[in-house]
Amino acid sequence: MEEQARLRTSQAAQMQEPASSSSHEHPSLTTEDKMGTQWIHEVETDFHQKTKDGDKNCYNNIDASHFPLRGKKYLSDKKKYPSEEAAFKLVCCKCFRTEHKLTNAVDSIDSLQDFLERNADREYFIQTWLVPGHFTVVSLYVRTLERGKDMVFDRLYDKFRTGDPSFQKERFKFIPEVIEAPWCIKKTVQMLSGSIRPVLLAKKLKTSFHADKNYLEVVVDTGSSYAVGMAASTMVKGFAKITANLAFTVEGRDEHELPERIIAAHCFSKVDVNIVSIQLSGASSFSSTSCSSTES
Repeated sequence: MEEQARLRTSQAAQMQEPASSSSHEHPSLTTEDKMGTQWIHEVETDFHQKTKDGDKNCYNNIDASHFPLRGKKYLSDKKKYPSEEAAFKLVCCKCFRTEHKLTNAVDSIDSLQDFLERNADREYFIQTWLVPGHFTVVSLYVRTLERGKDMVFDRLYDKFRTGDPSFQKERFKFIPEVIEAPWCIKKTVQMLSGSIRPVLLAKKLKTSFHADKNYLEVVVDTGSSYAVGMAASTMVKGFAKITANLAFTVEGRDEHELPERIIAAHCFSKVDVNIVSIQLSGASSFSSTSCSSTES
């Protein structure tokens, strides 16, 4: 029976059409993968962890101290300081292309659902971008900050994770930094926030929050604003020329919520979405079914 199951799995993988010539069935899993610490999709592409300088179609963890955040006495002195290490570490990024716009990643991608179920004892943060052209870019992070080590962060993040839509919309901050890009794309990013300056993203773009037992997924629809959508379309065409740092945090507004800490951060480097995207067919749903889902 094991042989029959293995044959069915192989046949199913062969039936899925690759997104591009660089798509391929995933090679033999490593010991780490078998332990369930890696999110493996049925088909993978050359979207990978950075291995060398000048690498393309890659992503990488970055030092959170690069980002200045509100300090403990910010309300009185307005001073910002380098963040402590990020609470969550990047596991991987994946890019999907679908016939229709997805509502969120977890409810639509079976392999991600399976990964979260296998790792029910771990806590995850998921950032999902819905990009014009029906691209869905998913960044998966695992919590590495031990609970109790930063009680200020624990309280604020848990309040944010389970909060109502108005609270989540008011507090979710995105910090972009373009390292390398054509001039027109740098100007596009400045439309959102300027250079390495936090922006309350949910006030500019349609953003939904989906929480379950061991994860929080934040979904940002870059096409929900006509101006930003047009800019995002331009950026998609130029992604292969962009290197950028991305970071996320929850805004602290009183002394019990300060200092701030980066939730998660990583770098994208010269990603050609047409090469790294995986064609996703037969998605589980195009509507939210999470235990907790809020939209703003």
